[in-house]
Amino acid sequence: MKKIVALLATGTMAVSFYTGAALTQPVGTSFAATLTAESFKDLQNVDPALKAKVDAMLAANIFEGVSSDTFGIDQNMTRAQFAKVAVLLYKLPLDTSVTASGFSDVRAEDPANGWAIPYVEAARKAGLIDGVTDTTFAPGEQVTAGQLDTILLRGLGKSVNTTGAVWYADAVKQAGELGFHPAGKAGDAAANRADLVTSSYTVKQLVDKPVTPPVAAPVSVVSAQPASDNLKVQVTFDAAVDTAKATLSLNKGTAAVSVETQWSADKKTATLTAGSALTAGDYTVTLGGLEASQIKKATAAFTIQPSVSFGSVTIGNLTYSIPQAYELANVVDSGVTEAATGANGLETRANAEDPTVSKLAKEIKIKLTSGGDEVATPGIIQSVVSSDASIVKTGVSADHRGYALGLKTGTATLTLTFQAANGDTKVIQTTVTVKGDRVAAATVKAEDSTYKHTLSGSTYFDAFEAMGLTVTDNYGTKYEKGEIKKYNFVLGTMFTVTAVEGGGSVTVSQDGTVTLTGTVTSFELNAILFNGERATTYVTVN
Repeated sequence: MKKIVALLATGTMAVSFYTGAALTQPVGTSFAATLTAESFKDLQNVDPALKAKVDAMLAANIFEGVSSDTFGIDQNMTRAQFAKVAVLLYKLPLDTSVTASGFSDVRAEDPANGWAIPYVEAARKAGLIDGVTDTTFAPGEQVTAGQLDTILLRGLGKSVNTTGAVWYADAVKQAGELGFHPAGKAGDAAANRADLVTSSYTVKQLVDKPVTPPVAAPVSVVSAQPASDNLKVQVTFDAAVDTAKATLSLNKGTAAVSVETQWSADKKTATLTAGSALTAGDYTVTLGGLEASQIKKATAAFTIQPSVSFGSVTIGNLTYSIPQAYELANVVDSGVTEAATGANGLETRANAEDPTVSKLAKEIKIKLTSGGDEVATPGIIQSVVSSDASIVKTGVSADHRGYALGLKTGTATLTLTFQAANGDTKVIQTTVTVKGDRVAAATVKAEDSTYKHTLSGSTYFDAFEAMGLTVTDNYGTKYEKGEIKKYNFVLGTMFTVTAVEGGGSVTVSQDGTVTLTGTVTSFELNAILFNGERATTYVTVN
């Protein structure tokens, strides 16, 4: 018959070790006896059923942590660690005064595994675990799920067939039937401390041969549903609950919510009543107070959505309002953005179609007022969602401001989620109509009526900057200086030169670059729109 040593020698991937301090704690001391799952920071948010099993194994002095405040629940286990658990689980004869091992790689001076000498020797003498060779034990090598199953079955006196094509197949099958094979893991997968807790807990029940059955059948939380007033939450179960022991807790995120619990007569439902209406957010109901074996599924989650207002939301003396209608141009389906080539100073098409950066988009603003007076506020928008994303494309900038871009003609409703001053999440809506009228420049203005250019600096300059141009389109959007250059594919601003004085000539290129030749002393620079609107700046040259 193949020895257990061969099974535990399979798979030699390195794993993290316990610290010596964590594992040299004498079994049965008052420190070990007072440990619970709550003593370890990495067990605070684990499944309650697993936490209850950890508590049981700590109370039995079979497990300890990897440090004073860390259990190491997700760490893989080593052969040395498993040897200790096996010895304690099967209550094998143990001589804690043993300080030398027959294996050359299990040494007292080894800070990682020296603590394991008594346990390795006890397991070896009992014939439960042997070395990987006649002289070595490999205490730091990891244990697979199949190896875990095999040793635990042998400790129960079961015969395991390891001669098949997949040596661990029979072990996995038997362990599964007895309920201690690590759930969802193949036999060659690494077993971690969570697997060891679950498997050894189940085996301990078999070893201890409990006389009485569980008080109640395992129960699962099926659902948790808030009432329309958000004051009550109805929790349903798949079987009757031991209400004398069971507890129910409600959390919003990680924050506990105070509730009163009332059970139904058949003990299959419970009603949780809060002191005030639950606000928008994600909630979790957790079943506790029962033995681990009595709980199949301990939690259920639900979400309370913020109430939706159209046009405005009032909280105390603050009112958040938004225009009830917006008009946008169709800039994508109409082909407008196809001309945004990125060449000659023009905007790229990607930017022109990005609502958070495009000048063709419109900011969807929420105005805050107090007592009728407008209050300055930073960006507060968390999300903007269009009821029809094929009509309106939305986006939120890094500073929490919302934008919308018209993709094709039609109407869509925008739903904005924002954070109010009191921290509440609120929802407000508005309507957007995408029109068929193309974007076009409507007015042009030159902030600078005169401009002086020095030839010693350069023979050319930028017309947009020199004139201080501002163009407003037919949808009310203003473009200034360089923005006009980027979006001239839709604005169509042209330049002409008149009244040239002195010798030489003046030319203006498509990107607004004014080039001087000869001895020009002055001229008029004109910005002209397709509708005939124009602005003029008088340029002098020296």
